[in-house]
Amino acid sequence: MATPALRALRTELAADTSICWVGRPGPLGVLEGLAWSDKTLCYKPRSKTLLNRRQLVGALRAERFDTILYLTNSLSTALIGALAGIRRRIGYARDYRSWLLSDPVPVCTEHHNARKDPCIDNYLRLAQAMGCSASDRRTELALTHDDQLLAQSCLESIGLDIHRKLIVMNTGAATALTKRWPVEQAAAAARKLAQDLDVWVLIHCGPAERDSASSIETLANDPRVRSMGRFEDLPLGLSKSLIARSALVVSTDSGPRHIAVALNKPVVSLFGSIDPGLTRTYNVPETIVTLGLDCQPCGSYDCRFKHANCMNQLDSDRVVRAAKAVFGQSKSQSLHLANPR
Repeated sequence: MATPALRALRTELAADTSICWVGRPGPLGVLEGLAWSDKTLCYKPRSKTLLNRRQLVGALRAERFDTILYLTNSLSTALIGALAGIRRRIGYARDYRSWLLSDPVPVCTEHHNARKDPCIDNYLRLAQAMGCSASDRRTELALTHDDQLLAQSCLESIGLDIHRKLIVMNTGAATALTKRWPVEQAAAAARKLAQDLDVWVLIHCGPAERDSASSIETLANDPRVRSMGRFEDLPLGLSKSLIARSALVVSTDSGPRHIAVALNKPVVSLFGSIDPGLTRTYNVPETIVTLGLDCQPCGSYDCRFKHANCMNQLDSDRVVRAAKAVFGQSKSQSLHLANPR
């Protein structure tokens, strides 16, 4: 969601501006392939192999940067920039860190509220504080050649025909139970889509989600439904490249959803407790599926009623109907483009 702001900094600041991205391995891995930075500094707060916080301060001080732009809202990152002696420090004036910023950006104005507005727009306002117009809201990601080779190897190793239409289904979410879709409903949906559309359905997973992805494959009991967890290595680049090969992505409100949007894929997004407006996107229009319970959206990652019905009661039939509609639209558009009148 920060890529529109990152693109604006690269394309709108003076041509001789040197840009360094500072971040943890996960975010920097997602951004790999984008040519918008001249350097990266990768760190983990308590790492013994990467830069830790103390070492990051030293690395930033050695670079003698003029400005640091905080896309995070944490107190610790604001402190790092101040300790590194960076003169101009720009970020939102929140979380008790205003005193650490040279150029605090107001959280609320007459027209904006950074706590309620879409994240993409909030990031763009930070780029505007650097003097950019930052008007392009489209998210964007890139693939490396190695990513694409790995995706082909993955598909072949788990027995999927690389020439047949592929639907990627992601049911997990690292942060919350109120974002995860039950394996039973996911399995029923995967089986129905594979049978009715005669497509491959790939169950996406990260290293910690192999078991649930395997359970979905087993419960679906269809040779066209396969778990990505069968593959031995699951780097972020593989996820990007597999999603890039898909005709449709069905996903919870999690990383794969945003990757698919940034790659301009049709997406059916499943929402539980979180307000879809907070992570609104501006690429290919998404189809949002949500139950609309009285308690939605509560905004919490932990259901106060201890049932998480917003996701647990999201039935497979509802998701399949939405997926079929989007798949049919994308197929019709492809045929129209291939046979212009």
